[in-house]
Amino acid sequence: MANQIKVSAVVVTWNSEGDITTCLESLAKQTHPLDTVIVIDNASRDHTCALILEHFPQVKLIQEDKNLGFAAANNIGIGMTDSQWILTLNPDAWLAENWLETHLNFVKGKRRIGMVGGMLYRAQGEKAESTESQIIDSTGIEIFSSRRVRDRGYEEIDRGQYSSDERVFGICAAACLHRREMLEDALIDGEVFAESFFSYYEDADLAWRAWRRGWEAWFVPSAIGWHRRGGSKVGSRFSRVLTHRNRYWMIARNEPRWKMLFGGFSFYWHEVLIFLRMLRYPYLFGTAVRTFLGVGKAARQRKVLEDANATPPPFKRGSGFRK
Repeated sequence: MANQIKVSAVVVTWNSEGDITTCLESLAKQTHPLDTVIVIDNASRDHTCALILEHFPQVKLIQEDKNLGFAAANNIGIGMTDSQWILTLNPDAWLAENWLETHLNFVKGKRRIGMVGGMLYRAQGEKAESTESQIIDSTGIEIFSSRRVRDRGYEEIDRGQYSSDERVFGICAAACLHRREMLEDALIDGEVFAESFFSYYEDADLAWRAWRRGWEAWFVPSAIGWHRRGGSKVGSRFSRVLTHRNRYWMIARNEPRWKMLFGGFSFYWHEVLIFLRMLRYPYLFGTAVRTFLGVGKAARQRKVLEDANATPPPFKRGSGFRK
């Protein structure tokens, strides 16, 4: 029975007082009850923790004294669980009441599914219950031959183009259900998410590791959620620095160096575009130096999960470049 399956949820907060109530209420209303809900707070300076303590006494709240980043905080929360499945959910995301039940019914009997996620819409108000003419936030993660990753369907209007259950490269960690067995199989240095990344690309890195180990990721459109993206905005200096660095570290952690040297036209065209962006944002030259200094460590980490015969991920043609 699905109701016998234990599921824990981990939510990482940082100054999330505007969203956390809606997020946690959606977890409390799930038709498949959660075994545990854990919130790791990254030293919020607003009323996030006070709201949780007052209105959600059943939630396990861990208050850190500094911002550990999305990856490290999630690792702490995951380490506190013992359930068969772990849901990672951003504080600016919330789920339909049957989200969890729909996924558990889908994975029943499918032992190689390691992660699963649903139709994640862009939240356009405090609540977004209608699915008509909605903007898509993510229908999974896709990876391009340039080794750039992005959310599949990002900012498209939903016209039914993602209406079928479908295997994908990975699932956005903003709302993803992970099988514990997969997470334990794909660990590197005891970490589920790469803590050196801090934020960005950590879910794509996990997806690539899981793919190498033979695990599957599936998109299930009948499970619906909403995501406001209330954290650091794509296109900010903070996001540019981390995405610039973490893409290279992700490649080094998952792909032999000789493949990087023969990455094909899309790979090198993407590098040209990145160089042009660096001219526009000169601070990225400093980032490039720090990135290079960390590539050696990232490459050594790949050998922890050495698997020369692993099937390459489903690279899409093109660069996938965004400004």
